Amino acid sequence: MSVADGLVGSGGQRTYSYPKRLLAALGVHWPLLVVLGAATAMRAWFVYAYPYAFFFPDSGSYALSAVNGYPNQIRPWGYSGLITPFLDQPYIRIAIIQHVIGLAITVAGYAFLRRRGVRPWLSALAMVPFALDARVLTIEHYILAETAYIAFTAAGLFLIAWRDKVGWLAASLGGLLLAAAALTRSVGLPILALAGVYLLVRRIGILRLVAFVVPVVALLGGYMTWYHQHWGVYSMGQFQGRFLYARVMPIADCAKLKLTEEQRPLCMASMPGSREDWKQRPDGFIWSTASPAYRLYPEAKDDPILQKFAVTVIKQQPGDYVKLVAEQTGWHLWWRPPINGSAECLATQWLPPSNPGDLCQARYYLPVEPGRSPPPNFLVDNPQAKALSAYGEQATTPGPLYAVGVVVALFAAVWRARRRPWRDAADALMFTAAGFGLLIVSVATSLFDYRYAEPAVLFIPVGLALSINRIAALAKTPARAAVVADEPAPSEEPATVPLGLGPAAATTDAVTTVPLGLGPDAATTDAAATVPLSLGPDAATTDAAATDDPEPPTVDFERAGTA
Repeated sequence: MSVADGLVGSGGQRTYSYPKRLLAALGVHWPLLVVLGAATAMRAWFVYAYPYAFFFPDSGSYALSAVNGYPNQIRPWGYSGLITPFLDQPYIRIAIIQHVIGLAITVAGYAFLRRRGVRPWLSALAMVPFALDARVLTIEHYILAETAYIAFTAAGLFLIAWRDKVGWLAASLGGLLLAAAALTRSVGLPILALAGVYLLVRRIGILRLVAFVVPVVALLGGYMTWYHQHWGVYSMGQFQGRFLYARVMPIADCAKLKLTEEQRPLCMASMPGSREDWKQRPDGFIWSTASPAYRLYPEAKDDPILQKFAVTVIKQQPGDYVKLVAEQTGWHLWWRPPINGSAECLATQWLPPSNPGDLCQARYYLPVEPGRSPPPNFLVDNPQAKALSAYGEQATTPGPLYAVGVVVALFAAVWRARRRPWRDAADALMFTAAGFGLLIVSVATSLFDYRYAEPAVLFIPVGLALSINRIAALAKTPARAAVVADEPAPSEEPATVPLGLGPAAATTDAVTTVPLGLGPDAATTDAAATVPLSLGPDAATTDAAATDDPEPPTVDFERAGTA
């Protein structure tokens, strides 16, 4: 026998050579290789077509914070810390690293789904949106925190859901990664809460919960202490109230609101241009010179005033606020949302540009002093960019997929719920809630923006794959088998089998049982007569307290059968 054909090991089992094992793995995981190959080719094409990283106004803020080396009042410092080593190098290197991270997330997502029992083809299919979505590719090319945030969040969630039993080390590392995600983008804070609820539902035990919470408290608490040293307040930032103020301004009916004298000047009687444009791009209430907040309360220390105004509007107009959030969250579920004007201009900046630097298109982050904006235009004829732009017009994750993911996850959680343990339903709901929940949170606290929807491109398909896997398993699980599966694990006592096997054998609460593989002396009962296997009728014994009948019970072996 050749090495390639395999060898027989000392235990009698056939062991195979490395080529055989490699071919076997390729035979199983070829769907991943197809998706990963396409994803790698697209990212390589992207770097070839766009030789500079992309710039967005937030990019300058991240770079300046990295140079300064202290917390930013608008955004957490986590991403700035990550890019600090690359500030003296071409920023395209940061973009390339982010593209590689995107590939790593694709592989990690596939590995997680396989670990949870999802078939290879379905696991690979669930990774297609994140691997090939044109907006994901474009955002990876920006100097923005989104890719790092998704990587930290995915790693943390995959880790705490990886095994059937969450170990203390997995809980601790999961908490650390999710806390790091929150320090990269503050929207990670709700995901920490979601993960905590998931672990409580899993009933992992108090010690493992402590292992999860301790690194979260240490990292976030340490950051807020550091923030306090520079800005005098314990906080993750001082713009949350300003963002919420901008969010509620389109619905604020100041003529009916009961406001304080301090709050009344924050109303905006007339809005330059289209009111609908302000509604779709409420960030204008932050950055526009026409905004009362910009003119009257421009400093970070004024954030509590703006937050109090926003909370007042929400309390007095809760229906209008819920309607606004529901409407714009629903836009994420449309194939093409009804956006126009500056909102549409913003949306096109997250697609591959045909002419980088042109109006409403991504522009290059050319060498410039950190914190400053690069030149607005850098136009050259670029056939590769035009081809990628055409790709971007078609290859984006359709909004209805998110709606399907939510519906299927809910259905999988409630359909035949008693036929299968709840664990896989909890996993599916956690990932679906992470994706869809971030859509809601971004709209409720800021605005509708495809940039903030990128986590959903990864997490909702993962949840959908887990849900489909559960539904398929439930469809094949008989009701009785499911009840047995949900019962506690049997004790280590000797197994017993009923002797009443014949068609006419009567059954009672005191079932005659036989301990398996025991000698005659081991046959004992508490409430029922037992007969050891492979013994004759005379071997039957009974506890005197087991029956009121003075005569020991007998067993008809002709009807019951013998071992």
